[in-house]
Amino acid sequence: MAASPFPRTVGVVGLGLMGASLARAVRAADPGVRLVAVEPREDVRAQALADGVADEARAAPDVALEACELAVLCTPVAAIEALLGPVSRLLPDGAVLTDVGGAKAHVVAAARASVRPGVAFVGAHPMFGGHGGYAGASAEKWKGGTVAVCTDAAPAEAPDAVERVVALHLALGARVERCTAAEHDAAVAMVSHLPYLVASALAVAAREAGPLAVRLAGPGLKDMTRLAAFPFDIQGEVARRNAGLPEAAARLERHLARLLAAIAESPEAARSALEAARAAREEIF
Repeated sequence: MAASPFPRTVGVVGLGLMGASLARAVRAADPGVRLVAVEPREDVRAQALADGVADEARAAPDVALEACELAVLCTPVAAIEALLGPVSRLLPDGAVLTDVGGAKAHVVAAARASVRPGVAFVGAHPMFGGHGGYAGASAEKWKGGTVAVCTDAAPAEAPDAVERVVALHLALGARVERCTAAEHDAAVAMVSHLPYLVASALAVAAREAGPLAVRLAGPGLKDMTRLAAFPFDIQGEVARRNAGLPEAAARLERHLARLLAAIAESPEAARSALEAARAAREEIF
């Protein structure tokens, strides 16, 4: 029988949508893994134990994490940064600490300053999320998704740390993209954080356009502003940590100006520019 890709004990800090989905996915893939959860909400801890999502659930990081060979921080990014030091000090020597935060350079820098020697931090970012909290969690969430794993965070004395995190996400059914923290942030600024800001600006602009515009708003605007529904702690705190946003915004401004110029120039120029944009979307998706 092949060896399990999972450690015998895994810690999951935060049982919102991502943490509870991760715990459910690990449980489904290998029921023999012991799952230690940290979650401040008493009702969620009780539900997780009743559902079998966790074998042990604590209100705050404590000695229960001492058995975890791998721990995953599944909280909003500001909390991830605050937890790096305290959680690492509870983990055993040789353990790997990772996360699901959406801004990597900032978190990796914080980890270098606060994660204790003997514990390796590897930044990771599942490129899928959503709404729903614990109640919306699913063991299927990782399947078919993409996870970015940073290759420049783990210390030299733990050369296998990145591969241990890669193995976790592959075993849950995700595709893994290895990259540096800076490469991650530059790419995600364009495909995640800028869309969030654009959706937010569009929502405000549409409301500002007046009562008729609001009454006429349909599925197109709803789709375009979906990301604006995320709470600030989930997306805003992430976006403001991404140094790549100004460059991404400048790129968008150039292309928007080019499209507006084409529309003003002639029907032929407008058709050419917008058909090229449609082809670009089809290439991405």
